[in-house]
Amino acid sequence: MPRRAEPGRQNESTLLLLIFVLFLFASPLTSWWSSDQHFWFLPYLLWLLVILIGAWLHYRFRRHDP
Repeated sequence: MPRRAEPGRQNESTLLLLIFVLFLFASPLTSWWSSDQHFWFLPYLLWLLVILIGAWLHYRFRRHDP
């Protein structure tokens, strides 16, 4: 029998994703990935990573909706 997710677990995961996005795109780390030494598509890869994590979270918690 599949285990039910806790009700607040989806909100916690969404909040952690938001904190990760803020850390990645609104911190001093921005100067690292936006420098000319990296590939031009690195910001797009980072956004793809955020989208994939968001899609995975949606898929994970979609099964547990009441």
